[in-house]
Amino acid sequence: MNRPASETTGDSNASVEDHYDSPALRLGPVLFDDHLHWGYWDKDSQDATFGQAAERMCQEMISRTSIAEGAHFVDLGCGIGHPAMRLAQSKNCRVTGVTISGFQQSTAQAKAEEAGLTDRLTFLHSDARKVAAPDASFDGGWFFESIFHMGHADALKEAARLLKPGSELLLTDLPVLDHTTPEFMEFVDEHVHSVFVPAAAYDTLLPEAGFEMLQYEDITENVMPMLVDRLDETLKRNEDAVRSAMGEEADKAMDNWLYLFEYMSENLGYSFIRARRL
Repeated sequence: MNRPASETTGDSNASVEDHYDSPALRLGPVLFDDHLHWGYWDKDSQDATFGQAAERMCQEMISRTSIAEGAHFVDLGCGIGHPAMRLAQSKNCRVTGVTISGFQQSTAQAKAEEAGLTDRLTFLHSDARKVAAPDASFDGGWFFESIFHMGHADALKEAARLLKPGSELLLTDLPVLDHTTPEFMEFVDEHVHSVFVPAAAYDTLLPEAGFEMLQYEDITENVMPMLVDRLDETLKRNEDAVRSAMGEEADKAMDNWLYLFEYMSENLGYSFIRARRL
């Protein structure tokens, strides 16, 4: 692939929205206990299910997040809103979530209403690179397994516009490795509408967008070794739900999920990145 590493996928708005509105991706929260991201395992939680590990990853994110009680946080690429809800409850802050998916936005808003949290949670159906909010609207923010759908440079530039000077931004990202192949990059571009970058790219991406790096934490060993086995267990345990949602496409969908997760775990790492808006 010849395009710059920070460049977004071409028609990412429509492609990513269609991706997350598809029947297969709507199954994600069913499989992963309302989460739509990967899990965190350590030596004491090797037997944790995918859903339990996804909740642990959410808590790891929250523990690294600096946001004061009553302050306003932005979740850029919020999915169906479960991490945003957990954050609002844990930190007693306000959270605005942004998702390109209409299905995710309506689902997240309904969950906030059901939980009685509409005073603290708002969800927007919007491109996270063009949020309808004034400059310096938020006291903190994160990209939780989402920035690789948006194009890193564009997404970070918009985050810098939205955040107040001195506030913190937290990201999870999946950096390419020394052995990551061009064939893999082409595959994920086409099938999951994502562009991944090496960890070293943040040395340039962050300052160019108006951030300084505070911490880079490689947690690949807490994610990738368990990923495929736990997904396989989850699919088997929820096979009836998959077949109900996917019909004749169920076997193909399950095979595709396993193939994708195996391919990604072989070619990508996993990291937490914490930065400050200058």
